[in-house]
Amino acid sequence: MSRVPGDARGPAWWLALLVCKPLLLLGRRADWRRTERLPGSGGAVLAANHVSQADPLFLGEMILAQGRTPRFMAKASLFHSRAVGWWFRSAGHVEVDRSDGRSGIRAAVEAVERGALLVVYPEGSITKRPDGRLMTLRSGAVRIALETSAPLIPVAQWGVQAIVPAYERRVVVGRRRPVTLLVGDPVPLEDLRELPRATAVTVGVQRLQDTLADMVDQLADEHAR
Repeated sequence: MSRVPGDARGPAWWLALLVCKPLLLLGRRADWRRTERLPGSGGAVLAANHVSQADPLFLGEMILAQGRTPRFMAKASLFHSRAVGWWFRSAGHVEVDRSDGRSGIRAAVEAVERGALLVVYPEGSITKRPDGRLMTLRSGAVRIALETSAPLIPVAQWGVQAIVPAYERRVVVGRRRPVTLLVGDPVPLEDLRELPRATAVTVGVQRLQDTLADMVDQLADEHAR
């Protein structure tokens, strides 16, 4: 597990910016909303919906532009190849072994306690819904937020799938397409901290589900119009 602190960047992030930023500028028209809701410092958990394999590029761009450095929870296999693994470790992302979920949560908790802005995709994968909207959420993001007392911030995104379609190995080129990212208010969890942990997690996940689903539906309906 990487122990890169808080918002430290280093060569991995500057390399990513150098390579990816020009491509993003060519492919998308950015519509970033309520970015002031991102905390300026300290640990936090960002829970985002997942519509394309390229989501981290667009979400990471928005977070970096606010002066923060995102740390993504990522599956262990990405850390094991030579070049890709070097980048993930150097960038301070959090390795998750899906066969041992407890260790993944523990590593994420430690990262947030060191001040990381941790991005979690609580659906667990790119959405498999034909309409691209939110699937049922897993509990990891809520569990991390409860254990660390860090804010749990929902982030809805829409439009990336028009550039890099989900589960397809192609990029749609020809014109710049709108990509909207909407940052929500923190999901209230304070009143749950005195409840039994299983109850607190269940209630917290439902609150996140309802909030994020409403945000995603709002953006999807706007883009459809």
